[in-house]
Amino acid sequence: MNIGLVVGLGFVFLCACHSNKSLENNEIEITLWTQDYWIGITGHELDGISLDDPKRAQYTRKDWYNKVADDFKARYPTKKIKIDIETLDWTNGFQKIDIAVASGRPPDILISTSGIALKYARFGLLEPFDNHISQADIEDFGAFYSFSEYEGKHYFLPFIGGNRYMMANLRIFQERKAMHLLPKEGDRLWTFDQFLAAAKATTFDRDSDGEIDVYGFAMPFQRSSPQQDQLPFFWGHGARQFNETGDSLVINSDMGVRALQFMVDLEHAHQVIPQGSAGLRSNDITDMWNSGNLAMRHAYHGTRLAHQRALETGVIDNDIIELYPMMYPSLPGIKPGAFVVADSPCVFRQEDSEKRSLVIELAKFLTNTEHEREAAYALSTLPTRYSAIDVWSQDPFQQYILRVARYGTKDAIQGYGIPLVNMTLSAFQAAMSKQLTPQKALDDLTKRGNRYIRRDIERRLLANPN
Repeated sequence: MNIGLVVGLGFVFLCACHSNKSLENNEIEITLWTQDYWIGITGHELDGISLDDPKRAQYTRKDWYNKVADDFKARYPTKKIKIDIETLDWTNGFQKIDIAVASGRPPDILISTSGIALKYARFGLLEPFDNHISQADIEDFGAFYSFSEYEGKHYFLPFIGGNRYMMANLRIFQERKAMHLLPKEGDRLWTFDQFLAAAKATTFDRDSDGEIDVYGFAMPFQRSSPQQDQLPFFWGHGARQFNETGDSLVINSDMGVRALQFMVDLEHAHQVIPQGSAGLRSNDITDMWNSGNLAMRHAYHGTRLAHQRALETGVIDNDIIELYPMMYPSLPGIKPGAFVVADSPCVFRQEDSEKRSLVIELAKFLTNTEHEREAAYALSTLPTRYSAIDVWSQDPFQQYILRVARYGTKDAIQGYGIPLVNMTLSAFQAAMSKQLTPQKALDDLTKRGNRYIRRDIERRLLANPN
């Protein structure tokens, strides 16, 4: 069955589906679904605990949310509130959310990506926060709050901040006597020429068997996220994925074509990324990295935590990797761009005013300064409030990651769903495998993608004509 069609029709017939506030005895039930969770309350109860230790059974993915739910209910001692929590994975969770929305039974609160929230905002399915949040909170959220805007209203509260940047393995650069090629000053900015020089210096035949077995760089093109993995190279060339209003693809600009050509040349002209990269998966990149056969790769807010846990569990050996974060390259005079996002609670439309007030207050409670600190510490993520950044005040590594989050762009927030992601990846793969030229690949993507976006907008207008 075509899920996209089901969802589109579901949007048309969706009514305010949260009108029944009472289950029994005036109990108000609130459903909360989240794709962001961790084991235990602090997320670190099992640090250093072996995978087969029975102590692991004491903790669950709901522990922190249950604590927050109890604390929230304690604020309303005269009300009977029931909070049902469900944790969703990142593989099948999106489909479950779409099906729930199409059937008219979404959760009251959903914690997911910025793009998902804006997707439902476009169909008029969410409660805006503009009349429920103070100016002090808006200023505390800073730039993260602007990402939640659609047609002048704001539809999510930034909660768990994440960003992407580049990571080098200093052990390989030391091995190749190429440390001088890495950016070191300020935000560690560099040009594409400098990046290419570093990649060339760290692509080599380590065991002298006539085959390259260490590559300067690699990125996945198979089942990956273009916004996270490829588009930083476009932004560094001055290209954009969408126009300013976010309703049309403009990725086939001259700058976009140059960006894709640069990626193609990394494999076919310069040979600094693995052959057949169009078929590389994220797991392939990780395997190369963990074995010490990759000098540079993309990284994310949780990279260091994942590295530490891989060391503890023996997934990687000591003395193979030394982490060094840096920004993406860009052309001279062009500000680099990075994927920066906030997984955030949004609130689906509520017919009952009392329940609406409680659900919105719960979303605000989830994202207060205290909970921002706790979530950031648990997941090694970025606080989305200025008042919570002190959680990393003693950590230079995380302070750097926080600092370069300012290179985030709203162009990274893609709210049109998996079909557009797949179209984009297919275009990139066609260019990387030389089935199409970069110009032809991006022209086809723009034409096909804009046709899909037009249909998506038509469904939204049909579902929400006002």
